[in-house]
Amino acid sequence: MKVLLQRRMFLGFLFRHGGLLLLVVFGFLGVWLVDDYGVSADAGVQRNIGRDKLNHVLGNIEISQHFLNRFYGVAFELPLVMIEFALGLDDTRDIYLMRHLVTHLFFLAGGFFCYLLANRLFDNRLLAVLAMLLFMLHPRIYAHSFFNSKDVPFLSMFMVCLYLVHRAFDRDSRWWWFAFCGAGVGLLINLRIMGVVLLVAVVAMQLLDLVRVPDGSGRKRILASVAVFVFSSLLTVYAVSPFLWSDPISNGVEWFATSSHHPHYTLELFRGEWFLTRDHHLPEYISVWFSITTPPMVLVLGLIGTSAIVLRGFAAPIDVLGNTRLRFWFMLVGCFVLPVIAVIVLGSNIYNGWRQMYFLYAPFCLLAVFGVDWTLSFFRSLRLKFLTYGAVGAGILVVAVSMVSIHPNQHLYFTFLVDRLTPEHLSGSYELDYQRYSVRQGLEHLLDRYPSSSIYVASSLWGMRRHHHTLPAEDRWRLFLWSDDGDFSISGTHLSEFEGDETYSLNIYNNTIVSVRDLSSARGVTGSDFRSQIYLDATSSGDPIIESDWDVYLSDGQLVYIRESCSVGD
Repeated sequence: MKVLLQRRMFLGFLFRHGGLLLLVVFGFLGVWLVDDYGVSADAGVQRNIGRDKLNHVLGNIEISQHFLNRFYGVAFELPLVMIEFALGLDDTRDIYLMRHLVTHLFFLAGGFFCYLLANRLFDNRLLAVLAMLLFMLHPRIYAHSFFNSKDVPFLSMFMVCLYLVHRAFDRDSRWWWFAFCGAGVGLLINLRIMGVVLLVAVVAMQLLDLVRVPDGSGRKRILASVAVFVFSSLLTVYAVSPFLWSDPISNGVEWFATSSHHPHYTLELFRGEWFLTRDHHLPEYISVWFSITTPPMVLVLGLIGTSAIVLRGFAAPIDVLGNTRLRFWFMLVGCFVLPVIAVIVLGSNIYNGWRQMYFLYAPFCLLAVFGVDWTLSFFRSLRLKFLTYGAVGAGILVVAVSMVSIHPNQHLYFTFLVDRLTPEHLSGSYELDYQRYSVRQGLEHLLDRYPSSSIYVASSLWGMRRHHHTLPAEDRWRLFLWSDDGDFSISGTHLSEFEGDETYSLNIYNNTIVSVRDLSSARGVTGSDFRSQIYLDATSSGDPIIESDWDVYLSDGQLVYIRESCSVGD
């Protein structure tokens, strides 16, 4: 009896604190896995944005007129730089690992706020745990939560703001919740201009309340909440956006115009066709990418939940206009649908899959849980309810197994809605490893294969040097990246084949992501032989300094390689 009672108490504890326990478990898992992931090719640029804005705030420099430094928000990049300085980090590996870990922990915080919000919406801790799991177990977003300090923090902050919006409109909430909500939305807008969607949604709901409240005192309270929310939002945006300080109105208009038509254009592969994003804005681009990279179970449940909410709205339109739970659900549908429509109408520049639109997953995973709850409402039998939970749990397990099977390349996850069996079909149809996140695995293969010798790699592949900076110091010193020469080459998707024998190949879904080739077998000479000739030439000339692209010099008759700069801003 005592054992049974203890077991019930333990299960009760797990049930009451499921969200917190998930947060702790995933936190330890993130610390364990953080060194497995590659680094974004523009991570150095992101760090420099934070450094430049910090120097501007300190009065050391003026903000660059380049759109990246001028308009990119610093609500997340600035704290990363401040943490870097506070910890005294100067090694590139430590800097990148810190950035990856903090980015991931903030993503997990977004998952915990998803749990809190779902618990308020459903008053069911089991559904709240389900919402948190769906949020954190999207394969692509999970991988990006380590190396993407732009799109994933915006997703996480979007979820935090959704929670604050729900709290602010609670009937028992005080005016300061609108102040907190406004500050959160201000930070959201600073991260990405698309955060304006939530600003408009909150003001629209407040105006609806203003119309429906008959008495004067109630209207004064609502007008006060509108003023508090708008003022705190705009004040926060102004405070964390240095480029607005000199001329907030004209610079704000320029910011919106630049952000809605991002000036960075790229050549994009989509459904087997190459196109320049400057010239073509495909209306189906986001919906296709979202559909083929979101776990099918979540996709189906989300569509069920969205449809059920819309049907309920048609059945009870008055409830949609009032301060009801149904209105909040309609707002979530709007937060998922309206940004996509805005991108299509404005012809905004979207590329690299749907990473700029990852924030859509915040409302969508809640809509998916609504789909589960709506389905359960049809079952009176407890057995059928358990079967439904079991089916959803099995679906989550399938996703988790898929994530483990392709670790640490979850950013390459595709569903069965596309052909994953035909060799090289995906690589010929869609952008895969567009920022070369997986190249690091090719470098690690060479380090494992030649554990005690220097390795010379042709470094013409874009982004390779970033991965070199994240390796342990002892590996960095013996792995040399040369611009146009080396014993080995590493190629990614969509690149022409190199000469030489392939020694390693990373394949995901029957598609070659990374290929390592031994070039010395093709030309019959190694990088060491080539450097020996440099040494002989320098010895015969008597010149102790070799002026070359390879930064080598003579010291006591020995050829010494000068380690290339490890500045992450390179």
